[in-house]
Amino acid sequence: MVFRQKASPRVRCLAVQPLVTEMSEAFRRCVHEYHPEEPSNEDFDEGPPATGFRNLTECIRPYHPNPEWQIFPGEVGSFERDQKICSMYTLATGLFRDINKCIRDDNEDGLRRLAPMIWEIREVLRFETAKICKPDGRKCKPFTGKCLRGLEVPEEEVEKLASLYKEGTEFVWPAFTSCQLEDGGLWPFDGNLNFEIECNIDPSKQTGEVLAPVSIKRFIGGSNEVLFPPQTKFRVKEEKDVQRVTENDETRDVHTRVLEVVELPVPAAGDRKR
Repeated sequence: MVFRQKASPRVRCLAVQPLVTEMSEAFRRCVHEYHPEEPSNEDFDEGPPATGFRNLTECIRPYHPNPEWQIFPGEVGSFERDQKICSMYTLATGLFRDINKCIRDDNEDGLRRLAPMIWEIREVLRFETAKICKPDGRKCKPFTGKCLRGLEVPEEEVEKLASLYKEGTEFVWPAFTSCQLEDGGLWPFDGNLNFEIECNIDPSKQTGEVLAPVSIKRFIGGSNEVLFPPQTKFRVKEEKDVQRVTENDETRDVHTRVLEVVELPVPAAGDRKR
């Protein structure tokens, strides 16, 4: 049995949802095939049904005061712009939370409102494989190694959710996945359903373009975060024994699954080269 003090809030999972294996049609329309410079894009209209897309300024207006004053330095793909985008989504404004909720809920209205920022974050994770670690490539490289993720699930639902992650099961997490570097440990971001994620895919050995995880430490010093792109495919490698953990005199079961990355998502043909 493990004893420890409880600290800051964890990533919370409020309801058990089936695991998915492919992108939804709303994600395909509003994220996978979206480009902010597409001439046929219409202005956002909330409808119903919602149509068109917000521009970047209006997209971030609910989260940042005076968004028209925001400066997005450099070209898309430059280190300066990537650093700006990383600093924006890591702020406690609710932007990143709402982005992931819209993707997980398959909420097309929300996806159309947030499409420009989703696109910018995906650009941080986009690599032209032939240029990885090359002088004409980006000033960062895809993450490989082991990282950790914790979910806080209602006690009455955690066993049901954990049971979906059976050894050998393949699935995709539809939204961005934020993890912690292994050497920094998971606490205080652990929960009662934790994941040890092994990412051993070398994108430089692939062809074309790929969306790959990145260590945010490259852009924000001191960060312990690794960010995975939406639609990353995982396989459950191991189901660890349930552990009894006591925090502040409260004892509960903690489930742990070991996952391995088996496939990285590929951007739509014709998107901007990185």
